[in-house]
Amino acid sequence: MENKNTNPKEIFEGYNEKYDQKLMIEHDYDGIRELDNPPPPWLMWLFYLTVFWALGYAAYFHFFHIGPLQAEEYKIEMAEAAKKYKKSDAETKQIVLLTDETSLNAGAAVYAKSCAACHGPKGKGGIGVNLTDNKWIYGNSPENVFKTIKNGTTKGMASFSSLPDKKLIQVTSFILLKLQPQKATDTESNTNSDN
Repeated sequence: MENKNTNPKEIFEGYNEKYDQKLMIEHDYDGIRELDNPPPPWLMWLFYLTVFWALGYAAYFHFFHIGPLQAEEYKIEMAEAAKKYKKSDAETKQIVLLTDETSLNAGAAVYAKSCAACHGPKGKGGIGVNLTDNKWIYGNSPENVFKTIKNGTTKGMASFSSLPDKKLIQVTSFILLKLQPQKATDTESNTNSDN
């Protein structure tokens, strides 16, 4: 059954026409008039809070320069990272190969312990690549060999950054002065060069 009672005063208790008149906006569009309904208080408080937050943020970062901006924060973090992950002297300078027998024997010991399992006792390959030929993807200069041993490669060479730089230079010297001069035969050559 349809309710034919359309009188708002009878439908809504506490209806206040005088109050509605105060809220009524003056414009009229096709006989439709609009009340100026304010947003709910919680929304207004949220709005005021964001305004105060923005003022505080601007004062903290821009007016009084108490906190660092993003660019400054980035520079600070980069400086901290540079200290924390500082490159060793051996990585930044030219590496001088050690030619004394004591250093070469120490390099041979490191090679036997850490490298021979993959590259073979004579450096002619196996799981790892041949170290006696001239096919070196990452270069066969002392600096390149040092960096390859220290940092590893994306093609399976493990990183040996846990070894001190002195030992890495010793094994680099051993590889380039004792293994590199060898001539690998065609059957011993590893064609899958990774160094």
